[in-house]
Amino acid sequence: MEKHCDILENEKFGRYLIANKDLDAGEIIFTDTPFVFGPKSDTPPLCLACYCPVENTVCSRCGWPICSEACEKAAQHQAECDVFLGAKVKFQPPEDWSAPSPQLDCITPLRMLIAKENNPDRWQHELDVMETHTGERIKRPSWEADQNNIVNFLINHCKLGAKFNHDLLEKICGILAVNAVEIPSRGGFSSRAIYPYLAIAAHNCVPNIIHSIQYDDLTVLVRAAVPIKSGETLYLSYTHALSPTIIRREYLLESKYFNCECHRCADTTELGTHLSTIKCSKCDNGVILSSNPLDSEAQWNCTDKNCGFKTSAAAMRKMLTVIQTEVDQLDSLEPGPLAIEQREAFINKYKSVFHPRHSVLLSVKYTLAELYGRVEGYTIDELPDLMLERKVEMCRLVLNTLDVILPGDTRMRGIMLYELHAPLMYLARSEFGSGLLIKEQLKEKLREPLQCLADAARILQREDPQSPEGIIGNIAYQSMEQLKLSLETL
Repeated sequence: MEKHCDILENEKFGRYLIANKDLDAGEIIFTDTPFVFGPKSDTPPLCLACYCPVENTVCSRCGWPICSEACEKAAQHQAECDVFLGAKVKFQPPEDWSAPSPQLDCITPLRMLIAKENNPDRWQHELDVMETHTGERIKRPSWEADQNNIVNFLINHCKLGAKFNHDLLEKICGILAVNAVEIPSRGGFSSRAIYPYLAIAAHNCVPNIIHSIQYDDLTVLVRAAVPIKSGETLYLSYTHALSPTIIRREYLLESKYFNCECHRCADTTELGTHLSTIKCSKCDNGVILSSNPLDSEAQWNCTDKNCGFKTSAAAMRKMLTVIQTEVDQLDSLEPGPLAIEQREAFINKYKSVFHPRHSVLLSVKYTLAELYGRVEGYTIDELPDLMLERKVEMCRLVLNTLDVILPGDTRMRGIMLYELHAPLMYLARSEFGSGLLIKEQLKEKLREPLQCLADAARILQREDPQSPEGIIGNIAYQSMEQLKLSLETL
């Protein structure tokens, strides 16, 4: 397929992509195939073919984790299987099969070595030019772990020293650390892949492109999220959209080795979304904002000049870390009544601390918007109008924020639009049933949920049909057709 972008280079981004034609929202800009894919570092023992968790199940030839005879014969396992078999290096069964296993850290780098041998041209033109940030990485604790678990293990234990050297393996570790993308797998655990073209896209915390991965062959489709003019830079976001500035910038510096200075990071209110804004506990009039979001140690001040409250960036980070632990505990709950009730209690607990759109509260509200209508005791047809309105309120809050920080046809927008349609529909029917609406008014009210379904279907049907988003996209399309028929027969 023709690529609708060109590669440029400058001091700020290194290599980056620009559109070479005007692009419509949703238009495919390019596709890319992975040079290599495999387990992420620090994953528990997984099948090396399908990435399902395994326990005491290994390949009959090499003795490394494999879940079935079919997976044992899978193409991606064969070459490494030969290496391990030849070197007589077996996987050492851990005491706890659910804990991270450093033994698997070598798999994806080994696959990179094998792919380099099999496809030297692609390596030379697409991989060899990638950024590795060796100077920064050598100072990190992960450098020593990579030396032990990957470089020395493959060269000495797996007897690859005659063909490959330390420098090459260190470069491969760097390429993976800086450029790898997390990819979904049917096994439920994410793995990682190197997409040479996707890796060139510059970062911005307000991206203008999105990518989706096809499950069958792991091809990535990169689309315009919004209309893009010819010559404009293509921006991908390397971080989670709903994280506050202080956390996003810390993550980017730690994992991607650069300080983000995009317009969202530079704005104290995050472009008016207030995803980082704290309420002042000393006065009623002000809120607490960073005095300089691009300085990770800058002081945070109350906006009310008569208040004068100040706090440090370190105190802010500590508070976010402590509260994030609570959010992680909420996320570990099974979907059910408790998952809803504890999240509502969390929001109530912190509503006097955070701005209503602070990322901590917004992330919890996003999950609640998905849970209301879906769990026992809170199914959509048994929710009272008050709770339906609560779901609508949360969906709209998220969507209004996404308009600013994640504009256009993104997965998160598609999910929220799908979640919004049901309470709108049930509220309209409830009003009609109570005699508050006549038939024509009901038809008018149902136009919004119909549009929500149409937009959700358009966005989410671009995802792989086997993915959770793709499945919702197909359901949204079917629901849209049913609602159209209902409107026609009203």
